[in-house]
Amino acid sequence: MDTLTLALAGRAGARIAARIGIATNRNTLLRRVMDLPDPAPTEPRSIGVDDCSLHRRHVYGTVITDAVTHRVLDLLPERDAATLAPWLAAHSEIEVICRDRAGAYVEAADAAASQAQQVADCFHLRQNIANSVKRTVTGHRS
Repeated sequence: MDTLTLALAGRAGARIAARIGIATNRNTLLRRVMDLPDPAPTEPRSIGVDDCSLHRRHVYGTVITDAVTHRVLDLLPERDAATLAPWLAAHSEIEVICRDRAGAYVEAADAAASQAQQVADCFHLRQNIANSVKRTVTGHRS
């Protein structure tokens, strides 16, 4: 039943349960999902590092996410190398750092996580390609 609950929950789970002869409703299935314990946190091997707005357009920080589970690992109050480097140094198991082109993140990763491979994230790659294509097309418009 837990497999059904996790896979479908809600209305879909209640419909399938009724078909196989289990009397339940969507709220019961949702409660069962909520009652399950959270999975044990694992040490991330791949992380994503990016800027985030802590207070819309006024205060910026750094968000660190697990690149596999997309779970937020930490929010740092600044977006500079001095703030990120100690966090990286405390997590020596990190193998891959997915980041944008911010110089502060490069500096922090080089200083505190030299074992980690640094890669660009898909969003920024697409954004860079789109900007390059736009400049090229605009330049050859005539």
